[in-house]
Order: sequence, then C-alpha cells, then structure tokens
Amino acid sequence: MKKILYLIAVLFAQSLSAQQLPACNCEQTLTKLISKVETEYPGFSAKTKEAFLYNGFKENLIAEAKKADELTCRQLLKRYTDYFKDPHLWVGANGAPFAAGGVIGSVASFAVDIKDFQDKVQSSEDHLEGVWITDGYKIGIKKNGKDEYVGFIIEAESISWKPKEIKFKLLTNGDFEYALLDKSLKQGSYKYYDEGVLFLDEVSVTLVKQVPKSKVNEAKVAARLKEFEGFYIKKLTARTTILKLPSFEYQYLKEINELIEQHKELLENTENLIVDLRGNPGGTTDAYKKLLPYIMGKNIRNTGAEFLATQTYIDNLERYKKTLDANASTEGIDKNIATLKQQLGKFVNFNGGGELVQIQEVEIAAKSPKNVVVLANKRTGSSAEYFLFLAKQSKKVKLMGIPSYGALDYGNAYLIDFGCANYQLLMPTYRALRLPEYPIDNIGIQPDVHLDKSVKDWVEFAVKYLEE
Repeated sequence: MKKILYLIAVLFAQSLSAQQLPACNCEQTLTKLISKVETEYPGFSAKTKEAFLYNGFKENLIAEAKKADELTCRQLLKRYTDYFKDPHLWVGANGAPFAAGGVIGSVASFAVDIKDFQDKVQSSEDHLEGVWITDGYKIGIKKNGKDEYVGFIIEAESISWKPKEIKFKLLTNGDFEYALLDKSLKQGSYKYYDEGVLFLDEVSVTLVKQVPKSKVNEAKVAARLKEFEGFYIKKLTARTTILKLPSFEYQYLKEINELIEQHKELLENTENLIVDLRGNPGGTTDAYKKLLPYIMGKNIRNTGAEFLATQTYIDNLERYKKTLDANASTEGIDKNIATLKQQLGKFVNFNGGGELVQIQEVEIAAKSPKNVVVLANKRTGSSAEYFLFLAKQSKKVKLMGIPSYGALDYGNAYLIDFGCANYQLLMPTYRALRLPEYPIDNIGIQPDVHLDKSVKDWVEFAVKYLEE
C-alpha cells in the first residue's frame, strides 16, 4: 500500500494519559528512553558503530541523571536524542521537543516608554516604525541608530515573554535577528510590503502594521497575507504561473486537490510554472499526487524503505485504522500488521519482491508547462523533500533556492510515550533503502540553482530565469 510505504509525515499517535504512566525520577526516565531507542529506533545500529564511544557517552549521562533536577534532566534527555542527529528523533513534552539546552534563554530589554512610543508613532512616516501584530504578539518597532530597528514586546500570550523584551532586530540591509520561543537567535532576511505587511522569511513570521494604519484597503492586505499563509495559484505574467503549497499535511489534502482540479486549465496552458514549497514542513505524499502529471516524465523511481517491526508500531497502526472513514478499506494495513507480527524485531520491506526501488508510471497530462521551477529553503522538510527528490528526476524541472531541511533518511515518525509521565518521544519507524550511499538527513536536497543572500525576491528571480 503506497500510502503506508511512502508516508514521510510526522504522524501523531494517541498517547496514553499521564495518569496511566508512573512518575519517574531522572535516572529512571533516561534509562527508559535509552531502552526504547536502542530496541525500536531504525537507525540505532547504523549510528552506534563506534560502540565504545556510544557506551561511554551513555554511561556518563546516566551518572549525571542520578543527581539531576527537572530542568537539568530535560537537558540530559535532549543530549541523548541529539547524539543520533536525526531530525525525526526527539524527546519532549506536550507534543513539542525540548528547547536547546532544555532551559529558556534570556534576551535584553529595550529602553522605551511603551505608552509614549504608541502616542508618538501614530504620526511617524517611517514605513517600519509602528505597532505590529503577529500570532501571539503585539510588537513595537522603533528605529535605533542609523542602520537598525528594534522590535520589542508590547503584549505577548506566552508567559515566557515580558513587555519591552527585544523580539527581533531589523537591519536596513534587509537582514534580521529573531529570538525564537526559547529565546535562541535565528538570522535571516525580511521584506516590507506596501500593504503594511512585514515578512521574516527564515522563521516564517508575518507581521501586520496596526499603527499607523496602512492606507491600502483591507482586501489588498488580506490578499498579501494569503501569499504567505495560504494555498493559491495565480498568473504572474502572460507566460508564468505560481502555485504556492505551504504544507502537505493531511488536513490540507482536500484543499490542495481542489485547488489543482479547479485550475486545471491554467496548469495546462501556462508556459512556465513555479511551485513554491518554501516553509513546507511535509505531510502526506498523497498531497502532491495530482500535481505529478504536470511536472514529471513517464516514470518515477521511488526509493524503497524497510520498517522495524515493533509492538509500538503495530499498536500505532491499529490506532490509525480507527481514525479512518468507516467505509475505507483497511486490507493493506491489515496485511502489513500481520507481516510485522510475524517479524517482530526484524526489518520488513513491504514490497513483495523486496526491491530497492519501485518504478511508478505517471499518466502525463496531455498539456502541461514546458518549464518548471521548484522553490525550496531550509524549512522545506520531510515529504516536501521527497517531492524535491522526485522532481529532480524530471528533465523540465529545476530546483531553486538553498538546501532543504534534511529529514528524509528515517521517517514515518510517531509521537509515543516511553513509560514516564509528562515525557514523550518522537521516533521514526523505517529507514530508507538508499542508505548509506545517498544520505539526506542534515544535508538536504541540493538545488540546481543556488540563491544566495543577494537575491531578495526569489519569485522575481525565478520569473526572470524562466522568461529571459
């Protein structure tokens, strides 16, 4: 069943309630985490070939855990999963990984009178100075010296942030420095739009100006926001069309299919197509199935995968079955579950012949774009990367941007409990059969055309590339 074989998405299994799990001290928690990874992580043997180094590392963590408090314990747990350098393997709580170091960092406060700033900024003609909003934050932006603007907290939903703390800095050359939720810093580039919209690319943050209010009507503001946050397809020029797909997550499957079906005529008759996958974290490979006839050749080489047969994976498949429509067939899943039960502790290739690759025939659209550019950045991950992997096989496709996230060697990850209340583990269930010859984790899919920092508008660059 192809959906099961090639589902790269992060699937969240139904976790046991905290009341059913024991409260563990740090040593117990770390020991249970180690046991789970050593017996059920598909990459364990490949990543612990230097047994002496791994065992020494593990023993040191266990010794530290004997006297660790809760915050230190989180740090130890994270250090353990970080050892494997797998983006699909992490430990955390409440569905999120522990932050770097396990401890919330600190940021500086900006010397500003917030009330006075909000009064004076109403008459400011500076396009960046003002009061802005984004998800969970109300932020003031004030010029600070010749070449810098400071974005400081006015209000925040998160208790981790206090008024006047510096959320980001904007430089006049188009670069930014942004503090994430754990207050670690991230650099990137930003762009201001006349609709009063500010977009920080590498962190995928969109801010809308509230004071002074933009003179552009709300419909244009909403249209600009949709470009960053929504799914859309539109003509950019007489020759070039853009298709924006910010996610392949299962909940958007219907929206993506309808978008492609409703704009079939446009896809068939455009000379050039730009597929924008920047910031797409992945999801289900079914999400781009209807797009393949417009960009691919007659055949696709799909790399195979082998699953580690564990009771945890079997249990998660059983839970997944219960989420399906009552009329949906479970024949393929039932067959895979039966195979896993017979091969517990072993790797299983669900392809009948155990092939390393599967050749997938594509029914090519009668009419389709002559040239295709796919835009990808460091936040393009998981099954969105698998789309890049497939697209590179097409003669008419060029990947453009920077290397993708690099999370494709071990996949089909589930969020599970590993035996201690308030702790969770995200762990993949398969390893790709292209390993070890063609690793992608922590490397990413490489672009055909690299866009360096001097390229501020990737879409504009792509249009010129296609049309000149």
